[in-house]
Amino acid sequence: MNKYFSPLILSLLIMSTTDALSQKKAITHIEWKKAAQLQNADGSISLGFAGAINGVTNDVLIVSGGANFQDKKPWEGGKKHYSKEIHVLQKCNNTYSWNKEVQSTLPEPIAYCGSTSTDLGVVYVGGENENGLSNKAFILKWNASKNKVETKSLPNFPVHITNIGLTHIGNVIYAIGGDEATKSSDLFLSLDLKSNTPEWKTLPKLPIALANSVSVVQKDKNGTNIYVIGGRTKTPSGISDLHNTTFVFNIKKQIWESRANLSDGENTTNFSAGAGVAVGNHSILIVGGDNGETFHKIETYLSQIALAYSPEEKARLAAEKNKLNTNHDGFYKGILLYDTRTDSWSTIGELPFLAHVTTTAVLWNDEIVLSNGEVKPGIRTPNVMLGTIK
Repeated sequence: MNKYFSPLILSLLIMSTTDALSQKKAITHIEWKKAAQLQNADGSISLGFAGAINGVTNDVLIVSGGANFQDKKPWEGGKKHYSKEIHVLQKCNNTYSWNKEVQSTLPEPIAYCGSTSTDLGVVYVGGENENGLSNKAFILKWNASKNKVETKSLPNFPVHITNIGLTHIGNVIYAIGGDEATKSSDLFLSLDLKSNTPEWKTLPKLPIALANSVSVVQKDKNGTNIYVIGGRTKTPSGISDLHNTTFVFNIKKQIWESRANLSDGENTTNFSAGAGVAVGNHSILIVGGDNGETFHKIETYLSQIALAYSPEEKARLAAEKNKLNTNHDGFYKGILLYDTRTDSWSTIGELPFLAHVTTTAVLWNDEIVLSNGEVKPGIRTPNVMLGTIK
């Protein structure tokens, strides 16, 4: 026999080895632990924030901004508080601790921005506060030598927007959908951080207007592309359209394409305000969000209250809505896995804690960080959870 392998045999060996490695590295579950809890200035445990900016810069996790209710729940007449605090979590071996010396703050209180962690810093765009929606954009960068988070302004976004999706490829930021003042947006724009004259450039619009979607970058058979998963759309009735869609933007062709609907492998599910990350070369993990069942009911009550004529009817509907809020069991806990190679969804278990919504997930040293967010209507969590992929 020839001592040299034929090209065909060599090719088959490479393919079988690659397949074996792929099977060994198949994601089966995630192990979670609580790394830290957000703290107030006096060292007490924070209520936590919904819509906070979570990002990794120069090997620290920053948790900044966000909104909560400090006195009463929203249905009790509580006023939403917006934060401009910046918290810095550092890691030493397996110990996580907050840097108490950091005095940095955001330029203004803000929540529900889009955010993404780049090599140049954590970029955030839009959001909202007591003054309404924002069109501001900034980049946050940890400067260890100065023990501070440095803030740099970026060009204003073309519209005032909140609940916007943000991701990046290299130094190019991609902004996806969101909520404008009276409608959800189908805008899709990019910004090159390394350009000498950076400006927002308009790209082909989303197939539908979307807010609160999960936006991530992952490889597939067509190269590295942008995936936009789930979301919701405002309607004139005040009751949102909820979506189970998976869209991908083909960078080379500059077109949007549809993929398999979001599901647990058997049943499709609507999904919004979730958190997701790209893992490895072909996987996307969804690790928290809302399937919209209770959200839809609450919006329906709000619409009915607005249309009710008598004070008695309004009071009755408000009482039913408040009961729904107070008896809320939490959001969707399933951990969903999408494979870009097979265009298929599956489930790999459930979160062992209340699901976080209106927050973003980020990778830090190959672990998934799920920090803060809303766990029930009006209720936040201060927890910073770390997920190790198995």
